Amino acid sequence: MRRGALVLALGVLTALLTALVGWWTVPLVGAGAGLLARGRGGAPMLDAAVGGALGWALLLLWDAAHGPVAALAQRVAGVMQLPPSALIGVTLVFPALLAGAAAGVVWRPAGPQRWPPSPDRRY
Repeated sequence: MRRGALVLALGVLTALLTALVGWWTVPLVGAGAGLLARGRGGAPMLDAAVGGALGWALLLLWDAAHGPVAALAQRVAGVMQLPPSALIGVTLVFPALLAGAAAGVVWRPAGPQRWPPSPDRRY
């Protein structure tokens, strides 16, 4: 699967599962991306992170089309003493970190494994 299509699929899956089940599905989707890339090269952590952020961006766009997201962002940002754009940025960084970290936990790169280290190696 081409990388762009994979990221788009991860984004759509993240958006759907978050809307249907909850935010905790974001690391599950990221872990799934890491498992799919296991033993192969590539950058599954980056793919999962971009897919997670894309998924929540889709949710924000959906909510903006159907509700007062701008007014809510302005009020919450005022309470947090942040500009509204920073609040939206933090909202997108959160799923990116969750999905990317989960992909990194389960992904194993191709090539020889160096863990556990050999007993004769000196530190």
